[in-house]
Amino acid sequence: MAASFLVPAIPPPESPSPTPSDSSTISQPDLPEPMPLRRNRVRRTPSRVPLRMGFRTMTDMATVLVGEPNDKTRPETKYIIHKDLLTSASPFFAAALNGTFAEGLDQTVRLPEEKPEIFEWFLQWLYTGTLKTPTPHCDRLLPPTMPHLHPSSGPHALISHQQHHHLTTLTAHDIRTDGDLRNTHGSPKYFLLLDLYALSDRLLTTPLSNHILTTIARLSESTNSVPTPSDTWILYSDTAIRDTSPLRTLVLDLFAYKKTDRLLETHKDEWHPRFLRDLCVKLKRPGPEAIARHELVLWKPRDWDTTRACEGCRAVVQPGGTGERCIGCEKVFCGRCLRDAQAQAQGQGSGKGGLMDTGGCKPWSGRGMCERYHEHQEGEGCE
Repeated sequence: MAASFLVPAIPPPESPSPTPSDSSTISQPDLPEPMPLRRNRVRRTPSRVPLRMGFRTMTDMATVLVGEPNDKTRPETKYIIHKDLLTSASPFFAAALNGTFAEGLDQTVRLPEEKPEIFEWFLQWLYTGTLKTPTPHCDRLLPPTMPHLHPSSGPHALISHQQHHHLTTLTAHDIRTDGDLRNTHGSPKYFLLLDLYALSDRLLTTPLSNHILTTIARLSESTNSVPTPSDTWILYSDTAIRDTSPLRTLVLDLFAYKKTDRLLETHKDEWHPRFLRDLCVKLKRPGPEAIARHELVLWKPRDWDTTRACEGCRAVVQPGGTGERCIGCEKVFCGRCLRDAQAQAQGQGSGKGGLMDTGGCKPWSGRGMCERYHEHQEGEGCE
């Protein structure tokens, strides 16, 4: 089922509304840096073993049995893995293999509820630190789900032949390096990443969970896509994704800040009702990221030629008046809208700030990816 590049000196075309393929279509996004929030996690993940020299001392092996015998959908599969690598990356495996329970005595951990194919993605990350599986060849430079990236001419052309040359090369390279994270049409396999996130959450491998969040945001930007209806059933499964997961926050933000107006009318499958409820609440009360995602500086128009309308209330900030301007997307906000947004973020506002603009800066852009969605111990952060 269902990254982004800004070529120097070539202005990006306007992003169209996502349309479905296996998960949706592709567009050219903006990449400014907002000022988002910090999110903490409860448990500290042990320091990971450095692999370059780590294999000199990693002599102990552990056995992990994934799936159940005689189960056709989850056949039991045996994996022999370096114990030090498992225990350094996952507090779950550290507790199991270093304890005095049965798992620690025979150095065997059983995961009957997990899927072997998803666990193998965990092993991919465990040994390489990445989810990318580069493919040697790309059958087509631009898949059919990227029609707006094909060159055109005339006054209403979305993309020039020069832009097409640069974007074709970049897009093909992106598809090759992502490998099995995309389907044959170049669309992201969101269902795979959602399942892997659920497994990572259960194994307490927070760095992997953060890596998955970053990967979903990157793929969504480069393909202008969002998860499909069937993906939302994985996202809102009580046995898969916890209610407090930042993954739900990210997906809701992707829907709120991208043009997704065509999705409901084009997808035949049913959306998860709790997802639709949360999305309605999100659109009604966008939350603190409506302003926090912008990097604001004090701004005053010198004369009427330099005045601008506030992005929130549309009132003109007159010469001599005071407002604030985002250095990324250059949108202007008046003092009243900023105060309303602050009150709304603190749960004191009426929700009438009118700051739900979906253009310009995105909550997941720049350092906002880590500070809004990633989970870290207090004082820690992404490198």
